[in-house]
Amino acid sequence: MYSPGSEDKIKHDIEFDDKGICNICHMHDKFERNFTNNGKAKLEKIIEKVKEDGKNKPYDCILGVSGGCDSSYCLYLLKEVYNLRILAYYFDNTWSTDIAVSNIQKMVSALDVDYYCHVADNHEYTDAEKAFLEASVADQNILVDINYGTLSLELMEKYDINYSFEGHSYRTEGTVPFGWSFMDGKYINSVLSEYGTCKEYKSLPIMTAEFWLEQLQKRKGDRLRLLYYLDYDKEKTKKFLIDKFDWEWYGGHHQENEYTKFIKTYILPTKFGIDKRYVEFSALVRSGQMDRNQALKDLQEPLEVDDKFLDYCKKRLGYSDSDFDIMMNKPIRSYMEFETYIPYFLERIDKLKILADAGKLPSTFVEKLLIRRDKMLRVV
Repeated sequence: MYSPGSEDKIKHDIEFDDKGICNICHMHDKFERNFTNNGKAKLEKIIEKVKEDGKNKPYDCILGVSGGCDSSYCLYLLKEVYNLRILAYYFDNTWSTDIAVSNIQKMVSALDVDYYCHVADNHEYTDAEKAFLEASVADQNILVDINYGTLSLELMEKYDINYSFEGHSYRTEGTVPFGWSFMDGKYINSVLSEYGTCKEYKSLPIMTAEFWLEQLQKRKGDRLRLLYYLDYDKEKTKKFLIDKFDWEWYGGHHQENEYTKFIKTYILPTKFGIDKRYVEFSALVRSGQMDRNQALKDLQEPLEVDDKFLDYCKKRLGYSDSDFDIMMNKPIRSYMEFETYIPYFLERIDKLKILADAGKLPSTFVEKLLIRRDKMLRVV
C-alpha cells in the first residue's frame, strides 16, 4: 500500500447542514426542481428551439459519444425520438476498448448518424498523461474532458452549430465533490510544461479561456444535458440498448476506456484515497436505483485490479516497477501550486453568472468557482 503523505491536499469540500444533509444532496434536489419537474415539457421546448435554429444548416446539434451507456442512449433519443440531425463525435485517446469502438459503430450505423472521430497521437497523449502522474495531482484524466470540450466547440464553429448535447446524468453519475478534481486549459499547460517531454501536443486540443468564453457568447446554447430532463434508469437503459442494438456492457462505469479504468480503479484510490464509487452509489441511492444498505455493503469490497492489466498500463506508460513505485510515493500536490485560469474567471464572475443563467454553461461551474473563492484568492 502506497503512503505518499500530504493527504490534506485532497479537500473533499462536503458540507452538512443542521439536519445532516450534505451540499451534494441539496444540489440533487435543486436539479430535480429545475430539470425533472415538468422535464418532458421543458425538453420539448428545447428540442423545438434546436430544430428551428438548425434550419438551412447541415446539423441541428452535436453530441459527444464514447460507446458508453449514457451517450449511446442520448444518441438514440436525439435521432429516433426527437428526430434531430446530429453530428456525433469521438475523441480517441488511443486507450479505447474494442467494446467501446464497436458500440459506437453499431449505434451510428443503425441510426444513420454522421460521425467524426479525432484520434490523438499515441506518443503525445501518453506523454501528457504521464506528466500528470509525475505531477502527483489528483486531477488525473482531465485531458479527456477538456479534449472533448475543445473538439466540440471547434466542430460547432466549423458547422455553425449552436446546440451541444451530452450524456451526463446526476441520477446515476452524481456530482464529484469539488475538492476531488479541478480542470482548466492553463492548468493543463502548466503541468505539461513542467513534467511533459514533448515540445508540442499538436493532436491534443486544449481549450483556452478566451476561446471558450468567445464561443459561449456566440452560441445560442451549449452543453444541454439531455438525461437531466428524463426519469433515467441505467439498468433498464442497458437492457434496452443490448436488445435493440446488440450493444455490449463493458463491466463498470467509464470502463469503456482503459486509461480511465486504470485511473479510477487504481491510481485514485491507491494514491489519493479517492473512490468514485461513493459518488456513483450515492447518486443511485438518491434516485432510488440502489438500496443504501447494499451500497454500503458493496463499498466494503476493495477495488480489485488485475495484475496483468496493471502491468500492461505500466508498460504502455513506459514505467519500470521501480519507477512506478517512485511515482506513486511522491508527495501529493494541489492544482493551486500550478498556473490556472482562476484569476481570469474571478475577474469575470458576473459575466459567467449571466452565461449560466442563460443556460450556456452548467450552473455547477459557477457554484464550484464560488466555493473555491478563498483558495483561489491565495492563488492570485
